[in-house]
Amino acid sequence: MANVFDRDKARPEGEVDRLSERGWEQARGLGRRLEDESIETIVASPMRRAQETATAINEVLDLPLSTDDDLFEVRQSDAFYAGLPHAAEHATLAWMPTAPRDEAPAGAESFDDILGRVLRVRERLEAAGTERTLAVSHYGFLHFLLGLTMFGDDFGPEHLLGTYSLGHANTGISIFARHEHRELDGIPFPGWALTTWNDRAHL
Repeated sequence: MANVFDRDKARPEGEVDRLSERGWEQARGLGRRLEDESIETIVASPMRRAQETATAINEVLDLPLSTDDDLFEVRQSDAFYAGLPHAAEHATLAWMPTAPRDEAPAGAESFDDILGRVLRVRERLEAAGTERTLAVSHYGFLHFLLGLTMFGDDFGPEHLLGTYSLGHANTGISIFARHEHRELDGIPFPGWALTTWNDRAHL
């Protein structure tokens, strides 16, 4: 829904959480791009557009495909959806950077709610025992994963505006890698690192 809203500035009607034909072809193109990347499994958000994206990718890769219920997009407040098409004042980035991390307007997730989902997904990826997993998720989720990767335990609402300054377009490839041992200029950097952000060369 957000993609249609962002483009038309009007609340869409009908089943809009779906890929267009162009979206299906872009996702298949992403699958072709990833054919030589030794991907072992695909896990997707439960939201329909992510499920369809994963299905289109898997038409090419033919891998084990599962759903992780924590990979869904950031949930906006009731006031946000009630205020469409003029809902910006109720959007997550309007209130969250200065709000207590455990509080949220009615219907929305708090910073800690979203961060908890991101941590659970990351822990499951670590425990899966596979080297290369393709996770099909969403814009907001990825920015929280980015913030957690950059700031670790210090990641807080005050970092959100800076984190979101890194834009992200649909069907991009962002690569996060976990290192047991990594050193740069004599300084240890174990754990998760960002390798690639929103690569769209396949489009």
